[in-house]
Amino acid sequence: MTEPGASSRIDPAAAFAESHAVILAGGSGSRLWPLSRSLFPKQLIALDGRRTLLQQTVERVLRLFAPERIWVVTNEEHVFEVRSQVRELDPRLEPQVLAEPLARNTLPAILLALDRVAAETDRVTVAVFPSDNVVRGHDAWVKALARAQELAREGRFVTFGIKPVKAETGYGYIARGQSLERDAFLVREFVEKPPLHLAEVFLRDGEHYWNSGMFFFRVKDFLKAVAQFQPDLWAWWLGRAETPLTAGYRSLPSLSVDYGVVEGIKNIVVVEAGFQWDDLGSWEAIYRLGDKDASGNVLQGDVLQMDCRGCLLVSTGGKLAAVGLTDTMIVQTRDATLAMPFREAQRVKEVVGRLKEEGSTLVESHPTVRRPWGSYCVLEEGPRFKIKRIEVLPGARLSLQMHHHRSEHWVIVEGTAVVEVGGKETLLVENQSIDIPKTTSHRLSNPGKVPLEIIEIQSGPYLGEDDIVRFQDEYGRDASLETDG
Repeated sequence: MTEPGASSRIDPAAAFAESHAVILAGGSGSRLWPLSRSLFPKQLIALDGRRTLLQQTVERVLRLFAPERIWVVTNEEHVFEVRSQVRELDPRLEPQVLAEPLARNTLPAILLALDRVAAETDRVTVAVFPSDNVVRGHDAWVKALARAQELAREGRFVTFGIKPVKAETGYGYIARGQSLERDAFLVREFVEKPPLHLAEVFLRDGEHYWNSGMFFFRVKDFLKAVAQFQPDLWAWWLGRAETPLTAGYRSLPSLSVDYGVVEGIKNIVVVEAGFQWDDLGSWEAIYRLGDKDASGNVLQGDVLQMDCRGCLLVSTGGKLAAVGLTDTMIVQTRDATLAMPFREAQRVKEVVGRLKEEGSTLVESHPTVRRPWGSYCVLEEGPRFKIKRIEVLPGARLSLQMHHHRSEHWVIVEGTAVVEVGGKETLLVENQSIDIPKTTSHRLSNPGKVPLEIIEIQSGPYLGEDDIVRFQDEYGRDASLETDG
């Protein structure tokens, strides 16, 4: 859905040179469980097997905005992974990643980014983009952004509306009002996630759009709206000269920008998007956008299907065999499997909620957990023991730490390790091993140029990841942070 010639009429480097872009990279990872988890949500996953959704968004924005004018907001749980992913695209983006102490929804996240640009002229404009959307049709996207920026400079608050292609109950909708010409309309009202019968009316009437979650506005207009509609947040913002914004973050309410500000603004405008868009908010959306075989199946990973029709079959953890299924989705990871008919696709959140009630760790992370120094994978565990495979990146090292309740035994599988135990350093190579007694300070480093892989065997009465005391850390993590490594 590109528009031939659109990019030739717009010089992106000139058109957006004075604007900033804010990319929102938070998210809980519940709607695409079990592939996404709270510690590894969908924007950090390469659903197409190539680039993650975050990287696709950053690539798109980099074609229009200078790296030093792009801000990526995430939370502390994801900040190291986000920095790693943006660094692959442009190293200049790494210091542009801002970390929230904890998730507080989109409005505080946007304000955190605006702290970096508010000192510029009153006319500075900002575009806001979610990091978990799919956008196709770059030229049409550029054209829509240029129109939105024009309106924002006139003092309008601009959002982008997507023509619905189905009756979707999982999206918010925008009802358009008076035309302002050139694909722009005043907003008549916002409708949150309508029931099916109303979504079907919206699909037919031609007056409603899906709410894309993308915005364009002048900073001064946005801050004026925050002062008007959210006085407590405004007071927090005004105090940033004396106290950093992150210091008061935990006391903030969880507020979306839509509910907190946008729905109260009178001069809000919707630009009709000429590009394809989807927020991949359900497995049904993954199926809809996926490449289908002759029987209408979308297959990803190690899958064997026999006589299936209209199915989504995904495996990232072993062979998945499906026989004689219709309109069914099965998603298999190494530690969990989800199976349901497409008509029940919106109930994934119920599954996640039930798992949380049971205290299951399956909603938090995959068996492989990423850390700023590398990753670890739990291979097996039981009463009083746990076995991990640990990979340490070249030149990286874990924190200097100790454990109260467990001892560890490390076996070097590949690479070279420098191991510090009780203040004494030892160089270890493949097939060598070392014991780490409990209550003893220790540290693992990779001095080599290839990844270091070890097998760690833990034993003791308590093996929780929160049994850790940090003494020194290369990555600025809090000494009491309850994560391993």
